[in-house]
Amino acid sequence: MRLVAAFLVVVLVSGCATGGGRPLAPAASTDQLRVAKQRYEQHDYAEAVDLLKGYIQFQSGASDLDEAHFLLGMCYVKRQEWPLAATEFSILSTDFQDSPRLPDAQYWLGVSYWRQSKSAPYDQDMTRRAIAQFDRFLSMFPDHPQVAEVKEHRGAARERLAEKAFRNGKLYLKLHYWEPARYYFSLARSDYPETRWAERSLAGEAEALIALNKAEQARALLDANRDTLTDPEAKARAQAITKKLPPTTGGTPSPAPSAGAAG
Repeated sequence: MRLVAAFLVVVLVSGCATGGGRPLAPAASTDQLRVAKQRYEQHDYAEAVDLLKGYIQFQSGASDLDEAHFLLGMCYVKRQEWPLAATEFSILSTDFQDSPRLPDAQYWLGVSYWRQSKSAPYDQDMTRRAIAQFDRFLSMFPDHPQVAEVKEHRGAARERLAEKAFRNGKLYLKLHYWEPARYYFSLARSDYPETRWAERSLAGEAEALIALNKAEQARALLDANRDTLTDPEAKARAQAITKKLPPTTGGTPSPAPSAGAAG
């Protein structure tokens, strides 16, 4: 009878410890982190998350807490839970600045922001966060293996912000709000000169200037930049706007700043 009772106790303790596959109580610190790594490598991310969260909660003074935060962030990456991933990489980047995991955490923090960003018609807060984090990463770790990838992401993010400015300019142009339209087209040209949206904004800015009765300024703007355009759509639009300009009044218009010179 005692043997049966002892067996039942062992079974109950085992069941409480796993909770049907989920740890409900902290294990020994080294064991819990080791098992979490095994679960991660086995692609059992749900189990690894539970183990790591328990480890972080109950082993707050552990020397390898940075590893736990990083691994937890990577579990969220694998599950594409980008806000949760960003939280873990941000904690590591802020609280464990001497960690050997810091370079990778900084990289994944930028990626986590970028994966949360939306296309140009929508709010671009996460795109701006991603660019700021990519800039930080590139300045801190210029020799990191992911530098080329980060530069590519950063370029795509800047392209998106340029498109956002261009879309805003087009909207205000359609609504006949000439000054805001001119502002956004100029912003695309000055802040994102390497993008195709900067080139496409040239004609829009000229249109806004014409509507503001500044035809000579529009002419100077087009003359200074038209021959440098490489985007076919931007070229065609600039030529069409040039043809619509009224004849010169005989004055000598002051040269307008080029896209590269602005900003």
